[in-house]
Amino acid sequence: MKKAFWILAGAFLLIGCSHQTEYVNDLTGRWYIYKITRDNVDQTHLVGDSFQNYSITYTADGKYLEMNPQGADSNIRTGTWAFQNSYGQLVMTDTGNVATTYTIFNLTGNHVELLKDKEDRYLRKFQ
Repeated sequence: MKKAFWILAGAFLLIGCSHQTEYVNDLTGRWYIYKITRDNVDQTHLVGDSFQNYSITYTADGKYLEMNPQGADSNIRTGTWAFQNSYGQLVMTDTGNVATTYTIFNLTGNHVELLKDKEDRYLRKFQ
């Protein structure tokens, strides 16, 4: 009976541990921001308009195109991207050689959460 208990307890432990942050090494595709938090407080309603047309595209050859058109003002950045620390971080280096590092949470097929300083960006992939 004790043996069966420990086998079941071990199985539950393994199942519970399998729900940790999931990393998928495929960031390629076009993404949009659907939520932004700062200091764990939702700021989407405050910055929503400024990111309404925002998109970022990651290509398989390690390049990115970030666009945020806002009327006459269009912000476009290009550069390279790469994973670091076993897919735990995303480093984006623009054409001016300025690197920005994000901590990656829950990179799945169509969702990623990127943390920089105290700002969390939640992105979904365009379908």
